[in-house]
Amino acid sequence: MTNKQFGLIALSIGLTLGELAANAGTLVSYATGDVIIGFRKNGGANNLVVDAGSISTLTNATPNQRIPITQFTTNQLYNIGLNSISFSAFGWLNSSEYFITKARTSLSLQSTPHPILNTDQVDLLTGEFGNVISGAQVNRTYNGLNTDTAVLEPYTDSSGSSSDYPSGQSYSYEILNTGNYNGAFQSTPELTTPNNFATASTVVRLDLYQVLSKVVGGFAGSNRFLGYFELNTNGILTYVAFPSGTPTTPVITGMARTNATSYISFTTGSFGTYTLRGTNSISGSTAKTNWPAILSTNVSSAGTKTLTDNTSNANKFYIITAQ
Repeated sequence: MTNKQFGLIALSIGLTLGELAANAGTLVSYATGDVIIGFRKNGGANNLVVDAGSISTLTNATPNQRIPITQFTTNQLYNIGLNSISFSAFGWLNSSEYFITKARTSLSLQSTPHPILNTDQVDLLTGEFGNVISGAQVNRTYNGLNTDTAVLEPYTDSSGSSSDYPSGQSYSYEILNTGNYNGAFQSTPELTTPNNFATASTVVRLDLYQVLSKVVGGFAGSNRFLGYFELNTNGILTYVAFPSGTPTTPVITGMARTNATSYISFTTGSFGTYTLRGTNSISGSTAKTNWPAILSTNVSSAGTKTLTDNTSNANKFYIITAQ
């Protein structure tokens, strides 16, 4: 270890996690109740439409279980890019019970639920959602990376103009640049990643809600929070079911330094996303939780983790945050 100065602090913020694997659905033989995930980039070449399997896989999970969404590949997502991409998830069980996502404005805070659907919205949404699925089915062979569960398709704008889409039924066309299915939905179901997302080392989270059009199953007319989708900067998407509680506050147990690499070790609880953050100076007014993120790791059991930072700075201060 060199004589460079390093400050160590541990903080805890946010929600919790756990682990499982999802069952595959198919776009080719879509079944009512399957979760559809759409990715797009405004003005990009392609969209990606994914059938993530039955909603029951997500709703039957126990609190804080992590369900990897394996029905698409990172190569398919890289075809669109990770920076400034918009994505949402949706589906329905019947005319009264839908499930639709909503973006968080803060990583560790659940969004406010969507309002109850009215009859006109139900009819419009069913048509819009069905068109997304039909459009993906039409383009099963559009790209060599396509599979029965994940289809790259041409991006089309609000004019619907594309030789591949005589009727304009792409994800980007149906949701439109307004992001709310041409006004069929009362709020925006999409989340858009930052323009530096791939290098930012910070995940994004998109909440999933059961959205009702009338009183169903004893929920007394209120929409229910089911969990959230977490997109990592490496293109891996995970669903976290019914997050509850708070993660264990991390405790930094040590640090080692080899050449230009610092190794920071810390304790974790049995769930959480733990992030190493660092700054060259703590003289400013920036909150410690807003220090630049360096590297994150997810955990599903308590123990000790080590994260690294490659830096040649003479002075650096670190914290570990947990969400």
